[in-house]
Parts: sequence; structure tokens; C-alpha cells
Amino acid sequence: MAASALRYMRPLVRAASFVAPAATGRLAFQLFCTPPRPRKRSGNGTRVASAAAQRLKQASACSVPLPCGSVQAYVFESERVSAGTVALVHGWTGEAASMTAFVEPLSAAGFRVVAFDLPGHGASTGRELNIPLGVASLAAVARAFGPLEAIVTHSFGGAIALAALAGSVPSQRTVRAGRLVMISAPSSLTQLTRQFGSSIGLGRRGQAALERRIHVVAGNPVEVFEGRPQLAAIGLPTLVIHDRQDRELGFQHAEALAEAGPFVTLEATQGLGHRRILQARSVAERVARFVVEGG
Repeated sequence: MAASALRYMRPLVRAASFVAPAATGRLAFQLFCTPPRPRKRSGNGTRVASAAAQRLKQASACSVPLPCGSVQAYVFESERVSAGTVALVHGWTGEAASMTAFVEPLSAAGFRVVAFDLPGHGASTGRELNIPLGVASLAAVARAFGPLEAIVTHSFGGAIALAALAGSVPSQRTVRAGRLVMISAPSSLTQLTRQFGSSIGLGRRGQAALERRIHVVAGNPVEVFEGRPQLAAIGLPTLVIHDRQDRELGFQHAEALAEAGPFVTLEATQGLGHRRILQARSVAERVARFVVEGG
């Protein structure tokens, strides 16, 4: 949301938080769960998107049904598949194409690779994305193409995978996988929720109403979705990769996740930021080695 719009919006939201906190909390939740429409790319962004789209054309596209809609999946399956299935989960405002740099090294290692558009993104149905919707979509993909040898995630996709693996959404079955990769992932949804509330001017009562709405929709309070305790409970071999210059999610998120236990390997990159990290050949090759070797 533009800074100029927020400047006028905050006082109104703060007043509404005091007068009608429940209604304000519901509206804030809807806004929180609605990804902005993709911006038109230019320059290098256009070239990267074009290369990703070309890679996506090598896959078999299929629709995976959900109770309320469907997700678009892309299956990369070579003749020498022998090592099982790896699911790729993109982040907020991303899409399956943004994860395709991982396909070549994983396919070369003998894996079937499945990328998919989360709800409200790409060619999948819906306009909103939240943790329960994300977990439902990952669970549907796991049922359709599993068992999963590994899940490779970016940004908000990491929070979705943690909730799915930890069984944090009571309405969804727990997803199983052998390994987990978290790239540029958040460690605290509580922190992100409160940063969002502050950015739009939610007062104390409005923020409490927003978090109650999250509890109702997700079946658990937002604190249950904290990264480190979920990761500690899962205990899977996990690779956390994060750039020290990530301006969207600071490196402290990766450090917090790494504290979950000795089964977590933390690796830092330099100068790749939050999104360019997905296109780095060295990162894709490191992810493939981890999925194969677990170290």
C-alpha cells in the first residue's frame, strides 16, 4: 500500500478500531490476506520472468482440486525419476514459475519436481491467501503426488510448510516429508501480524480483534504459528538459507529458526536480497545437494 494512502488511512483505522473493533478486525484480516496484484516487470525483471515462464512450459500442467476451488500444479518428470517427489512452495505474491530455477538440479538428481500456484496466486483460484488455505493446498498436492521426499520453500511458503508439517491447522491433515528447505522465510507470524497492524494504524482493540479473527479462521491463535517451536517439534533435517541484505525479512528471522535444534543448517548469502536469491545457481545447487544428502 502506498505511503501516501497510509498517511490518510491510519487515523481513520485507529478511530474505527476504538468504535467498532470487531468489524475493523475482520476488514483488517481480509486486507492482510489479500495479495496485491502483480506489478508489471521491466528490465532485468522481465528477462528473469521470461526465463522462468519458459522453464514452466517444460512441465505437465494439471489442476488439483480443493474443497473451495483448485490449485494449478506443474509436474516436471524426466525418464530417470528414481528418488521420489520434491514440492516447491513459492512465497507471497510469487508463483510456481518463480521456483523453477530449482527444477534442473533436482531433476538431474532423479527427483520428480512439483511446483504449484498457491491460492490467490498465478493460475490458482481465489483472491486470498492465509495459512489454512496454504496448508490445504500443500496437503492436496502432497496427496496427489506424494510421498514427498522434500519441500523447498520461499518466504511465506516456509510458514505454510511449517504449519502443514507441524499439524498446526486442526482442520487439515499433517503433511509428511523427509527434508525441508526454507529460503528467506519468516520466523514469527505474530511479529508480521503486529507490524501489519501498526502499518495501517490499528489500535489495541482493533489489533486484538484481528488476532481473534486469525484464531477463528486458523483454529489456533497466531502464537501457535511461530517458526522456531514448530520447527523444533517437527525435527526434520532442515536447510535455512537467507541473505544478510534481505530488506523484506531481516537475517534475524533465519537466526531464530536455526535455534530450533542441531538438525537445522543455516547458510547465509550476500547481496542476493529477498527474491534474487531464487535465481542464484549456487543456491539451487546447494538445495539439491541437501535434498540428496541431507547435509
